[in-house]
Amino acid sequence: MSKQIFKLSSILTAMYFIVPTTAQAHGWVEFPEARQSICYEQGGLWTGNPPNAACAAALQESGTYPFIQRNEVAINIQAPDYLDQNIVKAAIPDGSLCYANDSQKSGLGIAHSDWTRTEIAPGTFEFIFNATAPHNPSYWEIYLTKPGVDVSQTLKWDDLELIQEYGDITVGADKKYRMNVTIPADRSGDAVLYTRWQRIDPVGEGFYNCSDITITGDEQPPVDPDLPYLNKGEQFIPSDISINTPQIGESVKYDVLNQYGEVHNSFSIKITTDNQLDWDRLLASQISGYYETNHSGHVFIGDWHAEMNHYMYFRDNLHANYFNSKDERASGVFSIVAEEIDPQLKAVITPQALQEIEIAEVEHGTVVVLHPHNTQGEFDSVQWAQLSGPAVNVEQGLYSELMVNTEQLDSQGEHELSFRLTVSNNEGSDSSVYGFTVIGEEETPEVPPVEGDWDADKVYVEGDTVTFDGRTWTAKWWTQGEQPGTTGEWGVWR
Repeated sequence: MSKQIFKLSSILTAMYFIVPTTAQAHGWVEFPEARQSICYEQGGLWTGNPPNAACAAALQESGTYPFIQRNEVAINIQAPDYLDQNIVKAAIPDGSLCYANDSQKSGLGIAHSDWTRTEIAPGTFEFIFNATAPHNPSYWEIYLTKPGVDVSQTLKWDDLELIQEYGDITVGADKKYRMNVTIPADRSGDAVLYTRWQRIDPVGEGFYNCSDITITGDEQPPVDPDLPYLNKGEQFIPSDISINTPQIGESVKYDVLNQYGEVHNSFSIKITTDNQLDWDRLLASQISGYYETNHSGHVFIGDWHAEMNHYMYFRDNLHANYFNSKDERASGVFSIVAEEIDPQLKAVITPQALQEIEIAEVEHGTVVVLHPHNTQGEFDSVQWAQLSGPAVNVEQGLYSELMVNTEQLDSQGEHELSFRLTVSNNEGSDSSVYGFTVIGEEETPEVPPVEGDWDADKVYVEGDTVTFDGRTWTAKWWTQGEQPGTTGEWGVWR
């Protein structure tokens, strides 16, 4: 198997460094702020005197629980049912939308005219979700009440229209999801912005928030003054392909080509019973989400919506979506890939484990999570084995990820650990090695005396210190004739 070395900056595709948290995703809409968070921040809940009349009524209905649990206005709809909007509506019936049909939080859904409102002008604004426990993969749906809806009454599904969708979005270092949301230019007055954040996993936990807003009627300038700002290309899905064309076990693939016809990036989804009727939206979300996160949204799958003044994916019209790109010379190619079957053995081929990654450094006390998610091909079993370093106790998660808590190691010095991942099926197995270095707590080092200017003819040993080019350098081992500054980050001179 060929080996590829990944740079430390991209190591997160295979390894995540996190502190211990609950496995559940949590959070609330920070802007425009969700009503349960506004009531919490305004105070008065524990003295029974909230300054806002709607918050006071909600407190009388449900007590303090909805506000203490402001990051858990959620419901679990198991996969694949959360992909069926009719099942979602049945699980969260009319009148219960603002509290996700959790009877203990029903105060958040009471009819009232005094909910505190955030003023927002028509046009595009930055929507912010405060994720106290982020979770990916997931997707987003943003709704707005239709014109003429009485927002002082309880919210119903027929009151809403979908104005924005996003697929998997990378959470920021501040644990906040940020995305552009566009309020239609012709809207004004009081409204409710309704947010759905849905995890893509077997449990299917989804978060539902009501943000009370007033649309001021003063249109904001668009993000780009020359809208639509992308060049429209070919259909995303060719007209001879229907939603039922790809068969279970096959994969749908989309290659994004640069101006030279070279593959810039490839995206694929394997067709299963869970996604058989939604593969197009999920594939489009992968593509648009990647380019939104990594390339300033220079590629989007969908089409320009003139009335809403933004790009969107038309989920109920397969062939109404197109490849849109900043570079008019770029293009996209859709294909269906047959299930990988050995033509002689008629069996699934041997899986390929993740390729070996470059050793990374983590701080002492970090929980290191090693994932086998990018393994190529189907596999029946996953095994982890420690190859080097001090023996550590590990845990294996629900999705076969290995969790190593480095707190158990000596806090002083460096510890190099490595683990072998083995994936296998009936046709064979494959292995790969993950390695990382745990950096101990810093001690105040003894600064060795400077030996003087570096001399190419002189022999230096570990700990010798010289000056060169206005900087001080320390030798990490025996060296002669190697000029400081030319040996790299991990070379003899540091």
